[in-house]
Amino acid sequence: MTTNRGCICGPRIYEYKGWMFEYGYGGPWSLKKDGSLRKRTGRTFYKIFQEWYDLGKDDREQYRVGGGCR
Repeated sequence: MTTNRGCICGPRIYEYKGWMFEYGYGGPWSLKKDGSLRKRTGRTFYKIFQEWYDLGKDDREQYRVGGGCR
């Protein structure tokens, strides 16, 4: 019997103050509620992102809702 073992990786997904976003390989980008990428990400999002980023690493992980390596 053969067992396949592997790793699937993607950007980590976070939700903070009503904004869902991915943060990983290409930097932060806001997402729609269905998880698809928004076409544009503006100053309002980056202000909220900076507030989230200023939290400690452990505190930021509390807002993680998916993504990463499995």
